[in-house]
Amino acid sequence: MTSRSSSSKGLVRDGVRRSLWAVVLSTLTFFMSMLLPSLMEMQHALENRRDMITSGALSFDVEQNWQWSLSSVADRLGGENVLVKIAVFVLAVVVGTVMFAYLHDRRKVDFYHSLPVSREKLYAVNYATGAVCVLVPYLVMRALTMVCAHAMGFGAALGLKTLLGVIVSDMIFFLLLFAMSALATIVCGNTIIALLLQLWVFFAPVTVQMLREGLLSLFCKTYGGDMSTVFNNLRLSPAVQYFTVSGTKYSSGMADEFQLAGQSALGLLLVYAAAAAFFIVLGMFAFRVRKSERAGTALAFRGLCLPVKVFMCLVMGLVSALGFHLIGGEFWMWPGLVFGVIIFHAIVEIIYAFDFRALVKHPVQLLVILAAAAAIMVGAQNDVLGFDRWLPDESKVTGVKLDSDRYDMSSAEPLNEAGNIEAACRLAQLGRETTLDPSLGDTTLYQSHLLTFYMKNGSVQRRRYTMKDDAEVDGLLSSMYGSSEYKAKTRALFRVDIDDCSSVSLRVTTNQLSENTDNSRLFTNTEKSREIIETLRKECLTYTELSAPVMMLYIESDAATNTYGWAFVTERDVQTLALIRKYIGVEPTSIDPENISELQLDFYVGGEVNGWVGVKVTDRNDIAALLKDAISESEMEIYSDSTAQYGLTDRGDNNVRVYAARKAGSEAYALNDLTYPKDAFPTETVEKYRAAAEKLAQDPTSNAVTLDGDTMVTRTSLG
Repeated sequence: MTSRSSSSKGLVRDGVRRSLWAVVLSTLTFFMSMLLPSLMEMQHALENRRDMITSGALSFDVEQNWQWSLSSVADRLGGENVLVKIAVFVLAVVVGTVMFAYLHDRRKVDFYHSLPVSREKLYAVNYATGAVCVLVPYLVMRALTMVCAHAMGFGAALGLKTLLGVIVSDMIFFLLLFAMSALATIVCGNTIIALLLQLWVFFAPVTVQMLREGLLSLFCKTYGGDMSTVFNNLRLSPAVQYFTVSGTKYSSGMADEFQLAGQSALGLLLVYAAAAAFFIVLGMFAFRVRKSERAGTALAFRGLCLPVKVFMCLVMGLVSALGFHLIGGEFWMWPGLVFGVIIFHAIVEIIYAFDFRALVKHPVQLLVILAAAAAIMVGAQNDVLGFDRWLPDESKVTGVKLDSDRYDMSSAEPLNEAGNIEAACRLAQLGRETTLDPSLGDTTLYQSHLLTFYMKNGSVQRRRYTMKDDAEVDGLLSSMYGSSEYKAKTRALFRVDIDDCSSVSLRVTTNQLSENTDNSRLFTNTEKSREIIETLRKECLTYTELSAPVMMLYIESDAATNTYGWAFVTERDVQTLALIRKYIGVEPTSIDPENISELQLDFYVGGEVNGWVGVKVTDRNDIAALLKDAISESEMEIYSDSTAQYGLTDRGDNNVRVYAARKAGSEAYALNDLTYPKDAFPTETVEKYRAAAEKLAQDPTSNAVTLDGDTMVTRTSLG
């Protein structure tokens, strides 16, 4: 007959009594991270609302401020509260370590393992005790927080479904992190070593991923990744991935390049739930086979000593090499590699033996690890894995993205149409040939594009290619930019939800540079604004040819939805232009030469100069010629979109940039970048000044040269 004290429930109950410190710590931690910040946020919102009402603020402003307050409170109550995530992580480590720390004391091990309880039951009781000590205070504090929220009028800030998702997510992450912490503690024979191993287990996957990105960026010419690539591959590091999840969705606060913001995280949570079960079972197995006499040693399992040391030394040696390279340059990479491997090998040996004299032990292992680290570095230098040589198999590509230096479509959906996939694969072929060409020379003479390929096997391949500005590349880019799919998925015009807005207004800006710096017209008629937007949406999808913008529309909505966006109206959008003319009375305009005091031409000069030199253009005939088809990038805000998407270029075939300075009384001020339709770039007028620019480039001390015998061209000093 089993007594109550030896049953599982009785043992857990006794364990909780002995671990009241954990209950108190958990309660205090969740009070400080969950309830107290929520109360502060709600009280501040109520006071702010009261002050706005008593001060006579407009009801529109009061409502807008209240919507923002509800959003902030929802973040505190829900899965965006970083403080709660930190609390869950810290408590998982604390209870995971403390509940099994007795394994590191030989006297305690002899006592506990002499009890008439199986190893499996003892492990389960310890794990269940730790979970109860944390999760019960968590649930109680969640309930108190929501009761306070409803009492203070913020019950609508977080729905029941969302709240349940947050609770389930927090519990899954806690159980997984707790199980990993417990396993690390069981594997070790010393508490300090267990904590150090946990740091490695939780954060080594991120370190390895960052190391991979560092090696690729250093040695691969087509590397197109960034930190978003690292944080898109965090599944092996749940301690870090936890901070990218909000309930059952990925955090809405994630940057667009993470490509996951707002998407469902249910799949990830299911994987982590399975991983938690796996680590619980693995911990139970390790607990059962662990030898009691290993208490007090660094690692309780001798067979793990060598592989753990090799892995740590390789990673830290390569990290040290990259660090030395970053600080001191390429020469210091190899000394950094040797230094990192030797130092970390010595540290691990000292930890294993608890003896400083052990730092010189196992020299043969050290040499083998050094050789392996050097082989990895040489392999990375020579791209043995073929990162640069990789080309997509069109039949295995499900989607693509095309980013230029001036436009990032990472937040948009991939392009899935066969024509866009075919064009992207061909661009990759051409780009690889150019990028890997040893005679490439100065990359400012080419254009750069980042291509992202989504493969059928679920992998994502990103490559940045430097491409020639030739007819084939231009045609492929134009076919993608002009496709209706690209427009619908990338342009802000299609992301503006005007249907749910009580009011919609348009601000129309035309292509004009004058002394009046606000060259725009505000139109507030909601129904007619909607008609203009809907007409532009339909019309721009009817043609594939790239067309130059003649107007910029800034779209604003009511404060409740806080919706805004922008759109360009091109010369091909005839119906839209007619509506704007009819309703707003605005016509397309061009830059008036009379409003321009002078122009600046910046020429790229190769050879020994290998740089840019600028000259002033003051001749009125040349100014008129240069302004004939020009579009002001700053006035029309084209810099917020890619000029290539509209068939524009801000430089000629021979690399020259054109800037205009508007008149302000008798003084010139404010340089404005000019762009042109590619087939209308004023090459003939520009080339008249190239010889003068080259002369000035050859003589840095000269400020002026004679052009065509009697025209003086001066070096520019405009900034």
